[in-house]
Amino acid sequence: MKIRLNNPLLPFFLGVVAVIESVWILRSQGFFPVDECAHYLYSRFVLTALPYTVETWHRPGLLWLFALPAQFGHTCAMFFSLVLYICLLLVTYRTAVLMNIRHAAWVIILTGLQPVLFDISYACLAEMPAALVLSLSYMYHLKGRHGWSLAIASAVFLFRFEMFGFALLLFLLSLRRKEWRILPLVLIGPAIWIGTSAVISGNVMTFFTEWSVFSHLGKYVPGIPVMHYAENLHRIFGIAQVLLFAGAFILIIRHRRIAEFGLLFFLIALNIVVNTLAGAEYFHWTGSIGEFRYIAVVGPFVGLVSVFGFSEALESLKREGWKLALSLAVFCLVIFNCTLTTHPRRWENYEKIVLEMTRAVHRAYPDLTLLSNNSLAAFALDVAPSGGPHYEKLDARKLAKYTRCLILWDPYSSNPRFFQTGLTEESLLGNSSLTIVDRYDYWNSEYIVFLKDSAPVRSAR
Repeated sequence: MKIRLNNPLLPFFLGVVAVIESVWILRSQGFFPVDECAHYLYSRFVLTALPYTVETWHRPGLLWLFALPAQFGHTCAMFFSLVLYICLLLVTYRTAVLMNIRHAAWVIILTGLQPVLFDISYACLAEMPAALVLSLSYMYHLKGRHGWSLAIASAVFLFRFEMFGFALLLFLLSLRRKEWRILPLVLIGPAIWIGTSAVISGNVMTFFTEWSVFSHLGKYVPGIPVMHYAENLHRIFGIAQVLLFAGAFILIIRHRRIAEFGLLFFLIALNIVVNTLAGAEYFHWTGSIGEFRYIAVVGPFVGLVSVFGFSEALESLKREGWKLALSLAVFCLVIFNCTLTTHPRRWENYEKIVLEMTRAVHRAYPDLTLLSNNSLAAFALDVAPSGGPHYEKLDARKLAKYTRCLILWDPYSSNPRFFQTGLTEESLLGNSSLTIVDRYDYWNSEYIVFLKDSAPVRSAR
């Protein structure tokens, strides 16, 4: 992939994105809400948690991708993610050039500063790498290198498997072109996952069992409205980007250029429809909770359509002054929209409680194992969340296993969404072998550390 930097706007826009994101990274203290802490820790301790690397929630592509940078700490992992993001933006720019879009350099800013995509671009999450894989596949498709395009598209299965639909579409296109030799490449992603599952677990059915469980997750939160994503496109992709996208869509229809942008529209629609069906109250077939980051996967394709709309608007202006005014208006709107709606990570108060209680009790009882289902406790101890001598997952079986240990009970993660522990706060408070060693009340929620000591007392001789 050759990138020519003779256009001064290209390095300038890349620099703008890189500088803003670097500032955000250096000022960040915590993790992206809910999932990132656990994914980061499983990457950091990937060799001691191999069975978890093939689970449907963790995604093997994500954990192995961040395994090396995670060894050097979370800040290093965030900067590694920034490098991947710059690669994504360069691929998107190259794609815009292949599509003969004028003013292609603007796709850097229209993609790189989309609020949600930017917000997850320095997180250990699967969506941004999945966007990179899809963009790379689409670029090779435009180049006519259909084998590479199909193989790369298949690899998205290791990150966001719902986007495997793009690989299936490319498969059908290759089938129509009678490109028989490359058809098996569509199986690369699933084959890697199935194969690694079988090797690690010793059971070829592990992959299929995992998928069966994932597809029958209980409904633990209310579903989202059917129009949830459609009504929030400006929050996901940005105000300027959505306006330019809408203008581009009208022009594409009017000029009968659907064939040129058909795959882009298909990918965007596929993502929105699948995630709406997964999380909508009426359907809600998985544990999806309607997070905006699920849709950000197709951010680069929205950027490509938006830059086409911007280029056409720019070219329709006759005077250079009007062109400059429009450029400055779009640039400022994109900058302010992104920087006002995204912020460096900050530890929430309830996260600080868990971190401080964990560190305090570990100092007091350094030799005891802490039982908890909060990944922040494992982060505070810098240990594998899969379990070890200092940290174990909390459930009734593990509690019975230890005669002497610590238990961290918090109101949000002690009974996880994906499985039941068989424990309640009331059952722990009523257990005579448990003693409260730390307790904190926050907004009518209790955070409690118990000490279990049920070892038999030896009689003196």
